[in-house]
Formats: sequence, structure tokens, C-alpha cells
Amino acid sequence: MQAYATESAGFTRAKVCFADNWFAGRRWQRFLEVAADEREARTTLAADHHPRLAAWVRDRSPMCKHITAPQVTALVAAGLVTDGQLRAAGLAG
Repeated sequence: MQAYATESAGFTRAKVCFADNWFAGRRWQRFLEVAADEREARTTLAADHHPRLAAWVRDRSPMCKHITAPQVTALVAAGLVTDGQLRAAGLAG
């Protein structure tokens, strides 16, 4: 419904596609494809990001101060760092 509202925004009544026609014409499908592509891009970015953060922890980089608590939890859950490495880098484990 949100995709329909977004696409129909600003149209006059004469130019708007009625909801039943919009759904029947499967015009909503491209919105699902865009959402799936965005979700995949975020997942890829996160997967690339965690090894980089783990390298910061292992190297005791000054950049460790930018690592958030949820990121620390994700790194430990993924087995990329140990509690000892986190303590050595100045992060609570």
C-alpha cells in the first residue's frame, strides 16, 4: 500500500491508477525487487564491514573507539574476535 501511495502521490484523480488496477497490473512487483536489492546491498556491506572492524580490534587501532556495542556483540557472535582481544583494544567484552 505504501508503494501505491508513493507512486500515486501528486496525481490528479483523472491520472491516478485505481488500486485494483495497480495491483492487478503487478506494478507493485518492482517495488519488491528494489527492496530486495537494497536488503542484499546492506547485507553485503555489513559482511564486508565486520572483518574490517575485527582487524581494528586485533591491531588495537585507535579507530576502535568508533565501534558500537551492537557491533562488538556481532563480532563476538561471528567468532571474529575474542573477549581477550576486545579487552586489549579497550572495548568491553
